[in-house]
Amino acid sequence: MTPIQRFRLSLLLFVLLIGGGTLGYMEIEGWGWLDALFMTVITLSTVGYQTVHPLDRSGIFFTMGLIVVGVGTLGYAIATLSETILEGHLQNFWGGRKMERTIDKMEHQVIICGFGRIGSLTVPALHAQGIPFVVVEENPDLVKEILDLKYPVVIGNATEEGVLKKAGIDRASALLVTLSSRVADAAYIVMSTRIDHPGLTIIAVASDSRTEAKLLRAGASKVVSPFILGSHRMVMALTQPTLLDVMDVVSGRDGMGLSFEELVIPEESAFCDHSIAEIAKKYGFRSHIIAIRPSGGKNFVLPTAQSVLRGNDQVVLIGSRDEIARIRELMDRSGEKA
Repeated sequence: MTPIQRFRLSLLLFVLLIGGGTLGYMEIEGWGWLDALFMTVITLSTVGYQTVHPLDRSGIFFTMGLIVVGVGTLGYAIATLSETILEGHLQNFWGGRKMERTIDKMEHQVIICGFGRIGSLTVPALHAQGIPFVVVEENPDLVKEILDLKYPVVIGNATEEGVLKKAGIDRASALLVTLSSRVADAAYIVMSTRIDHPGLTIIAVASDSRTEAKLLRAGASKVVSPFILGSHRMVMALTQPTLLDVMDVVSGRDGMGLSFEELVIPEESAFCDHSIAEIAKKYGFRSHIIAIRPSGGKNFVLPTAQSVLRGNDQVVLIGSRDEIARIRELMDRSGEKA
């Protein structure tokens, strides 16, 4: 039981004592409720006032018992309150309430299950990009670390019913399951979430190819294996070191101000039904479209200058962040023709 819970219990006992003492004096002494309540309060507080009315033998014994029990309960309440304040539990309690309200107001957030090796690297990247997120973690040490970083967190095991709901799974845009060392838990979270939220993007981490296959069958949208990615990078470092350097520069937050970006062309966009060459000429693009996934298709195709863009096509660009932001703004315009 936490100090906050013990303090709540002691307050509840004290309230029950006041109610029991009041009823006791009314029953034993035949007093009115106000006199009985006043006698109970001065007895429990040990202020030393004289009795409201003379007590008979039963009333004396009842008063002695009330003093013993009341002083013990009051002492326990004071001790738990002191512990709560000294150890910062009260501040954490009110901070937790504030965090709950913050999470309740979130929309389209990403929920990260686990703040281990992968989660602790994923969360700062989301924070840096301004993407709203909530971490779900049950390890007390990791929870403390998350709170120290002032990240929103729900304390609990994501496999337990109600924990993901507290994180706002009904309003989330994606779920990241980073429990690579707990395959059974990860598979259960993916499967149960897919059943309840069939349209949600679920990305899971796998330690090997067998786990990857299980998570995909459980309903994951995508599965990422750090070990497989690491092996690919090692081979690239050996055979294509310059290409690897370029990829690191572009994917890094500060490298040359360049970035990869994936955009979806709105149906009424000014870019619709025009070739890349026509759009580039009109708007003076300084970014490059390096891949297109046609609407409804599964595979990306390499574009040419004559490739025509359609509504709901997915395009992958490389360019400066400012230029990509400008393209995004232009792409969202409707009623204009390139």
